[in-house]
Amino acid sequence: MNATPAAPRAALDPRVLAATTDALGIDPVRVLHSTASTNEDLVHQVASGSAAHLSVLTCEHQTGGKGRLGRGWQVPEGAALTVSIAVNPDPALPVPALSWYTMLAALAWCRAIGNHTALSGRIKWPNDVLIGSHKVCGILAQLATGPRGAAVVVGTGLNVDQDRTELPVATATSLRLAGGMPVDRSELLAGYVAAFHRLDASFRAVSGDASAPLAGAGGSSLRDLVSGKLATLGQLVRIDYPDGSSLEARALDLAADGALEVRDDTGTIHRVLAGDVHHVRRSDGHYA
Repeated sequence: MNATPAAPRAALDPRVLAATTDALGIDPVRVLHSTASTNEDLVHQVASGSAAHLSVLTCEHQTGGKGRLGRGWQVPEGAALTVSIAVNPDPALPVPALSWYTMLAALAWCRAIGNHTALSGRIKWPNDVLIGSHKVCGILAQLATGPRGAAVVVGTGLNVDQDRTELPVATATSLRLAGGMPVDRSELLAGYVAAFHRLDASFRAVSGDASAPLAGAGGSSLRDLVSGKLATLGQLVRIDYPDGSSLEARALDLAADGALEVRDDTGTIHRVLAGDVHHVRRSDGHYA
């Protein structure tokens, strides 16, 4: 499955994207040919007040993207989806609720992948999407301050069409590699934007309470929905802290504030916050 694509990689189709944003009543997706970072571009737009709520910025080729811990991230032109969405303040949405948007985006990608491919995405806490045990998507949320207060820009990079030689590590995959067939990037991006929009609206309707039942979710909260997709739960994980210490423990639950609750071999429960870890992996080195 690592042969080169049979045809040139198609550019994103603005007509497909416009059909979705028109139906949702949000600004059109802005598609750049190339930029250093869609996240940085959108953070500046939020700061200037020029980014509407759920403004979407994407590009065909990102040259200076960053993941967590400042890691560089680049892909061949047209092979991935690099997209950032602005989440603007709302009086009913407390600032702590913004921390849930990383996992809200992961859930939206899982839904889009499931709707447009035969694959099933799972969430690796706190900011990746997996296909099986391989990473297909990374997410970086950045706080931004606009004229109306604190906002967040949620940037994601989804591997769509790369072959094995175009992926940086053996633990990564693309949708084409995992599914054995091409995936329409325009339809997939439109599906993600629609899923993100629906989840955002439902989350705002409950004032950012991750434990409150969401409309149309059968009584499930955002926390419930994320937990149901969380590959990390039940796994033995290794947590590497910034001070150089580490902890091996069993992942038990997702807390109401989005922290990961783990139990070590003495039975002690620890709360792990995303900002306190370098990475969380299964003890065998695979992603959890």
